[in-house]
Amino acid sequence: MFLKRMMLTMLLATMSIVAHAGEGERLLEKFLSATSSMSASFKQTLMSDDGTVMQESAGEFYLQRPGKFRWDYTSPYEQQIISDGEKVYVYDVDLEQVTVQQQGAVLSNTPMALIEGRLKLAETFDVKQLDSKAGVYRLQLISKGGDSDFNGIVIGVDEQGLKFMQLKDQFNQSTDIVFSDLKSNPELGAGLFEFTPPKGVDVFSGG
Repeated sequence: MFLKRMMLTMLLATMSIVAHAGEGERLLEKFLSATSSMSASFKQTLMSDDGTVMQESAGEFYLQRPGKFRWDYTSPYEQQIISDGEKVYVYDVDLEQVTVQQQGAVLSNTPMALIEGRLKLAETFDVKQLDSKAGVYRLQLISKGGDSDFNGIVIGVDEQGLKFMQLKDQFNQSTDIVFSDLKSNPELGAGLFEFTPPKGVDVFSGG
């Protein structure tokens, strides 16, 4: 009797794990399909391959799908990265420099291209759920084409939406971006995603 009860408990536990195995992917799909705009504060940490913190930065993030986004870095120095849907402008305030590139060339096969609507999840990535804690699911995204610029891509999502992105480059440096004060589908003015280089700054074309 005890053996049967133990086997039943194990079976129910296994069924529970299977039932929740795709929950993280469902939440990511929900975020991608239901989110037309987003605003959030963010903290970004760049770490070396041995875990040493190389740089910490913070700012505000805005998204208007499809194709428009804005990163306003406020510390440790001011920088703006703005996409109007066609071009990406990187403005280094202290250096008084602006770099302009075509959006497709910049984003390519990246999580940002997925989030802003340029890529489709099922067509571009295989999704593996790593774990979950306090309602936040960690998902590993593996490029189906094998042509990603990143060795590792992990995204965190919960019922409210996007929680973090973790990117590991080809030098095994890791960039962690954690979002807070997230607002889903706020009204964002069109001017937020427009950029005109200030007078006197150097403008470079990146292709």
